[in-house]
This record gives sequence, C-alpha cells and structure tokens, in this order.
Amino acid sequence: MTAATTADAALVHALTQRAWHGTVAANSSAYLETAADIEALFARGGGALVARVDGVPVGSVRHVPVPHGEPSWEIKRMGLLREARGAGLGPLLAAAVEDAARAAGVGRLQLGVRRDQPRLVAFWATLGFEADASVALSSHNPLTEPPVTMSRRLGHAAPHRPR
Repeated sequence: MTAATTADAALVHALTQRAWHGTVAANSSAYLETAADIEALFARGGGALVARVDGVPVGSVRHVPVPHGEPSWEIKRMGLLREARGAGLGPLLAAAVEDAARAAGVGRLQLGVRRDQPRLVAFWATLGFEADASVALSSHNPLTEPPVTMSRRLGHAAPHRPR
C-alpha cells in the first residue's frame, strides 16, 4: 500500500471507476466524480492509498477528515479491481487506512455503505466497525436512500485484523 498524492488523482479516479463498474448501482455518485473532485479531497486534508500487486495498481481507498468530538476520518470509495479480489487485499487496504489514521493522531473512523451492498456491511463488521446512526457523513447521494453508517474507535493498539 502506498500513499497517493494530488498527482495520483487521475490514477485513483481510474481505479475507482474500474473497481466499481458493474458492482455498484448506476445511480452511485461515484460515476459522476472526476479526478478534479479527488484533487479537491486532497485540498480539504484528505488522502488516498493505492494497493499494488507486483507494482501494478489494483485498488484504492480514500479518507477525509470529518468534524467530530475526537479526530476522525471518513473512509470513502474503497475498491479493488476484479482480478485482485479474493486475495485478502481488502482487509489489508482497510488496515493501511487505520495505520495512517493512527500515525496522524486520528482516533475514530467512520463510513457509509449503500443499503444495496449488504456484503460490504458484513465486510466492515468483520473489521470491527459497528452500525452507528449518529454518524454524520461528509456527503450523501440524494438519489439513493440513506446508507448504513458505521464507525470504529481505534485506540492505540495494532490495526484490527479479521478472524
């Protein structure tokens, strides 16, 4: 996993589009997004990580700071290309976000999952995230019903690894 920079915005955009195509419903706001939107995320203090296999980019995840009583990040747009799925990279990508959050002094992560993606809700639950109706997301697609919101406190221990 490598940290992306603003110069990688087009790469992160392309990875998201390829990873989500045919997997996430066509009314997802991700399909309207541009590389400039990702550059703006970096400008707001957010970031991204890129997963690579043998040097080849195969997925990405983003994070953006969100207002909360303790330093918090929202995880956004995690995705792996089809050919990289099933190899255990999803939990590693999530753990890399946790590592980056801890290094930045962030103690809480939150996210939203589309209601038509119950397998993703289960995925995040295996990583220690719990349903949390108090989460205020940084953005929400007005064309879809409100997502399942989840959060996880990090503490100072090593990243949570699924069993």
